[in-house]
Amino acid sequence: MSDTLLRVEDLRIIYKTDMETVYAVNGISFSLCRGKTLGLVGETGAGKTTTALSLLRLLPDRIGIITSGSITFDGQNLLTLPIAEMRQIRGKRISMIFQDPMTSLNPVLTVGDQIAEALILHSHTRKKDAHIGQKVDEVLSMVGIPPSRKNEYPHQFSGGMKQRVVIAIALACEPDLLIADEPTTALDVTIQAQVLKMMRDLKERLETSLLLITHDLGVVAQTCDDVAVMYAGEIIEYGTTVDIFKSEDHHPYTVGLFGSIPNIRSESARLSPISGLMPDPTKLPEGCNFSPRCPRCMDICLTEPPGEHAMGTHRIRCHLYTERRG
Repeated sequence: MSDTLLRVEDLRIIYKTDMETVYAVNGISFSLCRGKTLGLVGETGAGKTTTALSLLRLLPDRIGIITSGSITFDGQNLLTLPIAEMRQIRGKRISMIFQDPMTSLNPVLTVGDQIAEALILHSHTRKKDAHIGQKVDEVLSMVGIPPSRKNEYPHQFSGGMKQRVVIAIALACEPDLLIADEPTTALDVTIQAQVLKMMRDLKERLETSLLLITHDLGVVAQTCDDVAVMYAGEIIEYGTTVDIFKSEDHHPYTVGLFGSIPNIRSESARLSPISGLMPDPTKLPEGCNFSPRCPRCMDICLTEPPGEHAMGTHRIRCHLYTERRG
């Protein structure tokens, strides 16, 4: 059995309408080993959620189009599977925690029924039997919710408890891969820490691989084994967590992300936000996508897309390293 559970190669995705074409994901490649956590980091609009939805083939019909590349999960190319087989993988072998728990839950079903729905779908039974009820209790206990609350409705839970219910639904069938899309965005800081610790503990207990999508480098440092920094549909830096947090070599965008993190140990330290905005995905720059915002932009950056330069496990897509090593 291969150690690599998920491999994405040269994935390109567009959103096409009658008015325009949005170039959302532009040739990304990454892999995820069994039992490991990969952090996908970047600003809003970088293409992170589009990447996650493509893994489950949940892009909008006729608008979201995968134009090239492959997504290989446990030896199978998910892009060539019949939709009936893909439905068997969704929820059972690959699950996703969506961004907002407030809108992820059905307000007219009890939380127990919503967990049971996933179990019934993948156990091929037609009704909620004793075994399903026992599993619902077990899953709720696993995420720290008393099973006695399974007959309550989402509006009776706080934001943090709703997120625990969403995680319980995602983990009900003990998937091989869990995709968590900004799982703590809507929560306050203390609840964020609790949810992240719970996810780490459950991942280790169930030996699940985790793709964590976030814009928070602090969350990445606590949780991830490997990190992919995404910008305008491209992975511009990739490496182990040690590579990203300890190396002196970084893409200027990654440097900007670190400069945007508050330093609570220094009263005089000031934030250094990245100037400008993400480029229009319908009209990407001719050269490097980051060139309009880059403080170290060179003439070549305006006309030629940069190649990828590897330093062991650490890979950076930037002309600065072409110039240094060319």
